[in-house]
Amino acid sequence: MNQLFLNEKEKKVLASLYKIGKCGVAEIAKETLINRTTLYPILDRLLLKGLVSKINFDEKTIYQTISSREFISWVKRQEKDAQTQVTELTNWIEKQNKNEASALASEIKYYEGLEGVKNLYEDSWRNNDGKLIYCITDYKSAYEKMGKFFHEEYFPERIKRGIKIKNILPESKIGRQEKTTAKQLLREMKFIKLLEDLDIEINIYDSKLSIVAFDEKNPSGILIKNDKIAKAMKNIFEYLWKMQ
Repeated sequence: MNQLFLNEKEKKVLASLYKIGKCGVAEIAKETLINRTTLYPILDRLLLKGLVSKINFDEKTIYQTISSREFISWVKRQEKDAQTQVTELTNWIEKQNKNEASALASEIKYYEGLEGVKNLYEDSWRNNDGKLIYCITDYKSAYEKMGKFFHEEYFPERIKRGIKIKNILPESKIGRQEKTTAKQLLREMKFIKLLEDLDIEINIYDSKLSIVAFDEKNPSGILIKNDKIAKAMKNIFEYLWKMQ
């Protein structure tokens, strides 16, 4: 099992051992300001990972960490193990895709939290190279809540795949700014006053409709896979587009 991840308290304990050297729990507690009750399970995890060893000396348990050179070797081993796990999990999920092929034509999925919503956006560019997404967006809310993700992850990936956007949005300062870069971002854009303060984004592509709510504390989304719903929403979108 890969154990490369170290939380902040584990790193704090290791740092204290590198600074002090061999010592007991009392010295570690004094250096880290972590109470003993909390320290013992942290040390147990570090022992399990092979980063710390202990010996009993004069009825006292003494802890010491591996050397910095040994730590680098440990990191490289964990990295190799992690890559093996990535390969194994990738092969495993590809086998599960065969089951998905026989799934129902209609499907609904829910996504919670920032990482969940990122997975929802990933669906919009996966296997969509060179295609078109119909999009209704409140850019002000989108950028306030997830601007870093859009600019650093989503837009570059979408553009790399040549996926174009046909975009209806409420007229706003940020919307007008976005229109100046529409060509670079593979967008066609039209403003519609009806859509002010949406606080959501709607994407329609292939046989799917996705809706993302840009809640500040817990963004969420829903993905509906249904040919009739997607077709109807595309027709509604095109009607609104022609009206502008």
